[in-house]
Amino acid sequence: MKRFFIIFLSCYCFVPNLFAQNYIAEYHSGEKEKAQLLFNSNEWRYDVIDNANVVFSTNDIDLGDDLSSPIPMTVTKFNFRSLDKNYYLDEEIILSLQNKPVIKGELIKPEWTIVSDSIKAIEDYTCLMAKGFVRGRDYTVWFTPDIPVSAGPWKLWGLPGLIMSAQSDDKEIKFHITSFKKIDNEPVKPMVKTTISPDEYKTLYNNAIKKMNREIRALSDDRGAQVSVTNITLNHPDKSLFE
Repeated sequence: MKRFFIIFLSCYCFVPNLFAQNYIAEYHSGEKEKAQLLFNSNEWRYDVIDNANVVFSTNDIDLGDDLSSPIPMTVTKFNFRSLDKNYYLDEEIILSLQNKPVIKGELIKPEWTIVSDSIKAIEDYTCLMAKGFVRGRDYTVWFTPDIPVSAGPWKLWGLPGLIMSAQSDDKEIKFHITSFKKIDNEPVKPMVKTTISPDEYKTLYNNAIKKMNREIRALSDDRGAQVSVTNITLNHPDKSLFE
């Protein structure tokens, strides 16, 4: 009986330590993006540096090379998740790097269907396939139960293991882990003064489009043709913010 109690106590102490462990993973998502995920079982933070292209869509009027061609922008932003406190923080951009509001909301776990008979190895970890609809796109992801933490790159999470690889079914968005290790540092909650809701972000975005239209009209040609911006694509994976 005494021996059983000692074994039980050892296991009880070991499991919390396992789940309290901190990890860092690096992900590849496109040729110009660098991202890292710092996480444990309760919180994680995904930081990304993305050299994106801004593309203006107009009403078929030639804007010239300055506006018709993709405009490169270096974008830095974060995604933070807290499972125990049930909220998220997402830093997004609106047309300029000087305006990066932070969206705060309640965590809603994505619905996944695990394809248990689809198995493959990624970075020496056994991974299972899962499918789900997240932020306006259908995804196929690979996660590993060997790392029993519900985290993943960007806004992908909610599986019984770390998401190692993901691709949207439209082939537009891809994530693939390139390195992984244990560390001592815990995820750091971003220092944010003010936050907005997803609906408030959509309003800010639409107002920014209207402002851009007013500025673009000043570039109307000599014939008096009126140019209007109908959409701005930021190579953004979150389609739900732009619908």
